[in-house]
Amino acid sequence: MDTDRTRRPFSVPRVSQTSPAHERRTLFLGGSVVHRRPIGGRPNSQAPAGEPLFTMEKPLVEAWPGTDSTGAAYSSHLDLWNDEEKKSSWYKKTLEHWAAQDATVNGVLGGFPETSEPDLRESRRFLKMVRRPTDPPSQRGTVLDCGAGIGRVTEGLLVHEFGQVDLVEPNVRLLEAAREQIRNAKVDRFINSSLEQFQPEEGRYDTIWAQWVLLYLTDDDLVSFFERCKKGLTRDGLIFVKENVVLEGQWIVDRDDNSISRTDAMYKDIFRKAGLVLQHELKQAHWPSDLVPVKMYALRQR
Repeated sequence: MDTDRTRRPFSVPRVSQTSPAHERRTLFLGGSVVHRRPIGGRPNSQAPAGEPLFTMEKPLVEAWPGTDSTGAAYSSHLDLWNDEEKKSSWYKKTLEHWAAQDATVNGVLGGFPETSEPDLRESRRFLKMVRRPTDPPSQRGTVLDCGAGIGRVTEGLLVHEFGQVDLVEPNVRLLEAAREQIRNAKVDRFINSSLEQFQPEEGRYDTIWAQWVLLYLTDDDLVSFFERCKKGLTRDGLIFVKENVVLEGQWIVDRDDNSISRTDAMYKDIFRKAGLVLQHELKQAHWPSDLVPVKMYALRQR
C-alpha cells in the first residue's frame, strides 16, 4: 500500500507509551514504538563512479525476527502476512489510517512538519551525488512519484530536478489535494492506484522515486512492484528508494497503520530478489535522534 507519508513516512507516529529508563523511545514515520535496544547509525558509503556499491548476489537470511508496537514478538516477518486473510487485513488497516489523516504537510508527516525541509534537502543532495556529468540527459526526463500523497515531494523536489512528473497515490482525497495545490506545467499525470496493483507504462520513466511508502507493502508485493517498475524504466533509468531503515536491531511494525520499518539487510535482500543492483546508498543526515533512521538507495536494473 502506499501513500507520501513521512507522510508515509508516510507519517511520523505519535508516542503514547511511557518507557522505562533503560529503554529508548523511538519514533518512526508511520508509528511510535519503544525499542529495547538503541537505534544506531553506521558510516555512509558510496561506490566509485559507475560501479555498483553492492551487487547482492549472495542470498540473505529470509526469516527475519522482529516486534510490533504492542510488544508482540515474531520469529519471522513472514508471519505478518502468511495467508490471504492476514494480507487483506494488513492493507485494510493502512487504508483506514490514511483516510483519517489531514491533507496537509502536518497531516502527512504525522505532526512533524519540521522534518520536511531536511528531508527534501538531503534528497536533493543524494540526487546530485548519484548523477554524474557523463550521465545521459534522459535521467532528468520523466519521474514517477510513488505514494505521492498531497505532492509534497513532487512540489518540493521533483519538479525542480526533472522535466516531467507523474504522481501515483491510492488515497483519492490526498491525490485531489495534490491536483489542487500543485500549479506547475511539468506535472502531467495524477494516477489513483495502490502500489501493489500499479502497472507503470512500459519505458515511460527515467526515474522512479518511492519514498515512505514501501513500508506498507508485504515482501512479495514489494518484489513484484520492483519487477514491474523495471519494465516502466527507460534503458538507463534508476529507482530511488527512501525509507525508514533500522540500522541496529530488529524490524518493527507500527500497528496504528501497519507499516514495517525493515532493516538494511532486509531491503538489500528484496533488491536482490527483484533483480536490482544497488548503485549508491546514503543515510539521511540532520534527522531527529528520536526518529527511526532514514536511508536512501539508488538502484539500477541488472
